[in-house]
Amino acid sequence: MDIHKPKPWRGWREFLKEYATIVIGVLTALAFEQAVEWLHWQGKVRLAERAIQTDLALTADLASERVALSRCLDDRLNVLNALVEATHPSAGLLPADAGGYPMPAPYRAPPRAWNTQAWEGVMADGTYAHLKPDRARALSLLYYTVGNMREANFAEKNEAPDLDVLEDKAITLTPDKRVELLQHIAKLRWFNQDLTKVSKQILRRIDDAGYLPPLKDTERRLASEYSQAMMCRYAKEDLKDRVLKGWFTLHR
Repeated sequence: MDIHKPKPWRGWREFLKEYATIVIGVLTALAFEQAVEWLHWQGKVRLAERAIQTDLALTADLASERVALSRCLDDRLNVLNALVEATHPSAGLLPADAGGYPMPAPYRAPPRAWNTQAWEGVMADGTYAHLKPDRARALSLLYYTVGNMREANFAEKNEAPDLDVLEDKAITLTPDKRVELLQHIAKLRWFNQDLTKVSKQILRRIDDAGYLPPLKDTERRLASEYSQAMMCRYAKEDLKDRVLKGWFTLHR
């Protein structure tokens, strides 16, 4: 077996040349590795942005739906409140479209899936760290608000069936029952007002992120059988002002 022994250096110049060759080779390898990693994360960021764009387009529709229905929901609660406070209240007399928006029960606001999975994926796989810091903070705050919206909408959904007694003709509303129903109505009114305000905040933040769909496209989707939000007589008027004005933002 032939063993090639390293040649001895002939002076400092040859040593420095050999040293520089090694150092440049290592630095080149490291730079190439970093470039490959940077390209990998840039690809992940682009995929994340597309997923977030799709996710926030749906979220914008849900928030717009609440804005479109807010006053009709409030009118419905006014009808229920007047019914309970009547001198001789009786159940089972409530028309399906009382308040201007059809409902299958005395009161039902749209229970929606306020999705945050796209953002949770960005956080879980490390893509968050490769977003621009301002954008990462803005999106984090936006999705935090969406998560709060989901919880409030769920609580509202659970509160609404307490008014179902109003469609039972066999029920006589005692004074205590009337007080109980008025408390439920007041709580649902608060939910509606709060969820509408938060919806406008969400729409403002989606607008700041550059992902707010055109209003005409939103109106077309809200007129579908799945939503029917455009049946509310206030919908077109209120959707013109769906983005909360004067809301604090770092983008404007």
